[in-house]
Amino acid sequence: MRAVDACALDLRGESYSVETVRGAIAGEGTALSIDCPAPSRWWERLAVPADGREPLCRLVAAARSRGCRSPTERAVAAAERELRELTVETVDTAATRRRLADAGTEVTRLQEEVAAARGRLQSRRETGADTEEAAAALDDAIRRLSEAETERVAAEQAHEAAQRRAREARDARERRLRLQDRVANRRPEARRALAVSIADEFANAVDAVPGEATLSTEPLGVEGDDVTAALAAIRVADLRAPVVDTTDRFDSAAAAADALDAAVIRL
Repeated sequence: MRAVDACALDLRGESYSVETVRGAIAGEGTALSIDCPAPSRWWERLAVPADGREPLCRLVAAARSRGCRSPTERAVAAAERELRELTVETVDTAATRRRLADAGTEVTRLQEEVAAARGRLQSRRETGADTEEAAAALDDAIRRLSEAETERVAAEQAHEAAQRRAREARDARERRLRLQDRVANRRPEARRALAVSIADEFANAVDAVPGEATLSTEPLGVEGDDVTAALAAIRVADLRAPVVDTTDRFDSAAAAADALDAAVIRL
């Protein structure tokens, strides 16, 4: 493994790919070791100015790397956090409804059986016939009816609980939709606030790098050259770790480092 110290380093004569250098900067390399500070959280989105990333995303990342926050962004973050924590249960009330219906049907059937058994017993008493078998049949029917009534009560309670959970699940789904709408509607506001918060710094940074780029607020976007915008966003940002420059916009790695106000590895 080759070890290098990055400040203004030109590796164009080497065979290292952008992926290899990025991995080395992040401390994940095996073919190359680069002695540099650990990248900031937003380095990944800004470190390679010619990687095709959308310019406004770069500008927002640059603002965040500087610790910029907006009330809207905090509201979006709170909504996203609640979305992650929100659990929506899938509740099947059909099964508990069938159980309750079956239990009710069984109770009705056994009530009729008890009535019939009671009638047979009464008839045998009136005729003076032996009642032992009829009395045992009535006792058995009454026992099974009691068990069925207990099952019906349990089925009613289970169905009521399932209905309650279903209402709670429906409320949770509605809450999730409201939160999703809030995030979708307010995220653009947060991006605007962040971009606008460093608009002056971005304009000054554009003056320090090759090319032209302008932040437009109506509609929100970055006009001009995408690479220029990327270079300016790097100059504004706090990345800590080196930038991987493949743009050929500078005469040397030192010139790039001076313009970007950052350590540069040129490929």
